[in-house]
Amino acid sequence: MSRELLDRRTGNGRRVVVLMSEIMDGDFSVDQHASKLDRRRRVLRPGPWSWFRQVHGSDVLLVEEPGALSGQKADGAVTTQPGINLSIQIADCAPVALASPGGVAVVHAGWRGLSAGILEKASKKLSDVAPGPQLAVLGPCIHPCCYEFAAEELEDLELKFGYLARGKTRDGQLALDIPAVVRSILKTPLVVEFLEDDTCTGCDSRYWSYRVDGVEHRQTFVAWMEW
Repeated sequence: MSRELLDRRTGNGRRVVVLMSEIMDGDFSVDQHASKLDRRRRVLRPGPWSWFRQVHGSDVLLVEEPGALSGQKADGAVTTQPGINLSIQIADCAPVALASPGGVAVVHAGWRGLSAGILEKASKKLSDVAPGPQLAVLGPCIHPCCYEFAAEELEDLELKFGYLARGKTRDGQLALDIPAVVRSILKTPLVVEFLEDDTCTGCDSRYWSYRVDGVEHRQTFVAWMEW
């Protein structure tokens, strides 16, 4: 069953909800029969969804109508309109939602996107269209216990994010600590609250993991506002 990661009223009275699916909810990878995928989406949240093809980049789109821009290549999306379902697909990368008094954003943050500044860009874009303090929500993602990482690439990330990027796997191999990097990036005056679901997709049997199992299936992470 899908997990509710956030259900809260923002400063202007709008309700923001963030959900993440589990294996029991089915596969949400976008390269499958559209009718099957639509049925699964409607079970979680009725109405059109705006979904995107994640490319581990830093593009953040502004969505102004329900279902708009679906299928475009992007790793982040922002809206100021109630009733718009923003979604990303996740296997191990960090799913992040940002909420301000007048808007909401979703971000797919893998190591390449983090390095390219996807979180900073999403936070700024949300601030530009919906100013005010932001709440951040980090959903289940892979943790260093399951994320062995090449030394050279890890060194590059340490130069950018500091020592906190470095972790260790269960058997003592070098690892990337994605949750720590996300926390560090979002430790800004604009983000006044940070909520984290401390679940590793590589360890928890409720989730698919590309890194651990090599599967092509995906969870979905969806956020919306309503009055």
